[in-house]
Amino acid sequence: MTASSSSLGLDELQRSLGVTFDDPGLLELALVHSSYVAEYPDAHPESNERLEYLGDALVGLVVAHELYQRFPDNPEGRLTQMRAALVSKEALARVAESLDLGASLIVGKGEAGTGGAERESNLADAFEAVVGAVLIDQGYDVAREFTLRALADSIRAVSEQDGPPRHPKSLLHEVAMSRGFTPPSYRVISTEGEDHLPRFTCEVVVNGERMGTGAGRRKAHAEREAAAEALETLGHEI
Repeated sequence: MTASSSSLGLDELQRSLGVTFDDPGLLELALVHSSYVAEYPDAHPESNERLEYLGDALVGLVVAHELYQRFPDNPEGRLTQMRAALVSKEALARVAESLDLGASLIVGKGEAGTGGAERESNLADAFEAVVGAVLIDQGYDVAREFTLRALADSIRAVSEQDGPPRHPKSLLHEVAMSRGFTPPSYRVISTEGEDHLPRFTCEVVVNGERMGTGAGRRKAHAEREAAAEALETLGHEI
C-alpha cells in the first residue's frame, strides 16, 4: 500500500487481529514504513520504528516467559535456542504473513517498487510494531494474549522439534546451494482477478529447471507454494 489505510481497512484489520483499538491511529502508525515518511512527511511525520522497538522487547519477554513456564525441564541453553527460533525475522515474518499485514503496510513508491511490502524484515518489523501498538492502546495483558495467539502454531511446532517450520523459500535456497545448484529464481507467470484482489501464479526455477509452481493472493504466498512444491520435487521434506 502506498497511501494511508482507510478506516474500513483498519476496521477489517482489527477484526482479523482480534483486537479493537481505542485509538485506531496507533494501529495505522504501526503500519507506516520509514520509506513512506521519507516521501510523504506531511502525511505521516513518524514511522513505525519506535513501536517496533517496543514490540520487539515485548515479544522477546512474552516468549521467554511462556517457554519458561511451559517447559520446566528444559535447561537455559535449550530455552534460549527455542526463543531465538521463535523471534527470528524469518519466524515473525511468517506470522505477519498469516495475519496478512503485508497487504496493509504503508510504504513509499520506491519501496513498493522493489517488493518492500513482502520483504521479510519489513513484515517482521510490522508485526512487532503492531504488538507495540496493542501494548500502548490495550495494556500488557491484551498484548501478551495477542502475541501468544499469533505465535501459537510456532510455539507448538518448536515444542515438537528442533525449531519452528522453516520458510520454504529459505529452505529451498539452502537445499539448492548444498547440492551445488544455482540459486532459485522466481517468476510470475500469470495474474488473474480484479486489480484490488489479484491472484498470482508463480514458478520457481532451480539449476535451470522449473521445479515448482504456486498460486496465491500475494506474490509471496505464490512463491512460497512454488518453493514447497520444488522441495517435494527434490525429495526434501519441509
